[in-house]
Amino acid sequence: MNKRVTIPVKVMEQTTTPARGNPEMPETARAQMGASSDPAVELDGEKQPAPGLAVASQEDSWRDLALRLQADMDNFRKRQQRLAQDRIEEERQRLLGLFVGVIDDLERALAVPPGDDEALRQGLQLTHRKMLQLLRKEGVEPIEAQHQPFDPQWHEAVAMVSRDSQNVAPNTVVQVVEAGYRLGDRLLRPAKVVVAV
Repeated sequence: MNKRVTIPVKVMEQTTTPARGNPEMPETARAQMGASSDPAVELDGEKQPAPGLAVASQEDSWRDLALRLQADMDNFRKRQQRLAQDRIEEERQRLLGLFVGVIDDLERALAVPPGDDEALRQGLQLTHRKMLQLLRKEGVEPIEAQHQPFDPQWHEAVAMVSRDSQNVAPNTVVQVVEAGYRLGDRLLRPAKVVVAV
C-alpha cells in the first residue's frame, strides 16, 4: 500500500541576479533561473504557493501597518500638542484681560484729585505701576491711541466730534476714554476713543 507523504518545500529567493557570462555558474543553472518565474511548488499534482513568499508578504503587510500606525500616532500627538498650546494661549489671554480691568479701577482711583489721603494715593500709584510691570512682563502692551489716526483694528469709537473744533486732521483720536491693550499681535481689548471727523 502506497502512502503519500507531503513534504514541505521552502523556496529561497535570490536577491541578486548573476551576470551573464559568470564563469562560476554553469549554463544550465543560469537557464533554469531565467525560466522559472512562478514561485509555486508542485505537490501531489497540484501547484501550491511557496510558503516562504507568503510569510515574506505577510511580514511586509505587518511592517506597513506598523509604520502607518506609528505615523498616525505621531500626527495625533502633534495635533494634541497644538490644541493644548491653543488652550493655554486662550486661558492666558482671558486671565490677562482680567488684569486689565483691575488697572482701570486703579486708574479711576488715581484720577481723584489729591486730598488728605496722600499715603493712600501713593499706595495706589505703586500698585498701578506693579500691575503695568506684570502685564509688560507677560507681553501685554498698551495701545497708543491719543493723537493717532483712528484704526478700527485697535480702537473703538465711542463718540465723534468736529475736527474744526479740535484743529486736527480728520479721523484723529482726540481723547482716550478707556485704554486698550494687546498681547503681541492679538487684541486683548480695544481702546475706547473719541474721534474727530
